Amino acid sequence: MSFESHVLLERLAGQMRREIAPAVDDEYQRTQTHMAGVILERLAREAALGERHRAAEAADVARLAAELNDILDVAPTSTTEAVPQEVRGAVARLQSDRSVMSLRPLLEALYGWGPDGPVAASVLDAIRQVLRRDIDRRMEIAR
Repeated sequence: MSFESHVLLERLAGQMRREIAPAVDDEYQRTQTHMAGVILERLAREAALGERHRAAEAADVARLAAELNDILDVAPTSTTEAVPQEVRGAVARLQSDRSVMSLRPLLEALYGWGPDGPVAASVLDAIRQVLRRDIDRRMEIAR
């Protein structure tokens, strides 16, 4: 959406909440009109912040992939503590799909391997930080 589009949505949202909704006689319809304004306001914020948030998410996942490769490279290689191929493959796939949703196969592989080990715990700590920043970005839109 262009700059003009999100500004237009913002103006429309404000007009619906401040001018149109109060002028509606029926209480249910007034509430619905007000809520439509709230939804438009959220869409305007999402349009305004969306591109910046997508870029930040991609950068977070790229940094995470590099950090996880460093963690896995120094992991023990004994057969009892060796990093499973599923975990290494899931980390490798983060390079091509840099979205938070691409963390799911990695999380499944980690919990399949056992999240209590020191290497898995380090990986999970790094993932939690990325997920926290993702939640913060989503909350910025929801405010």
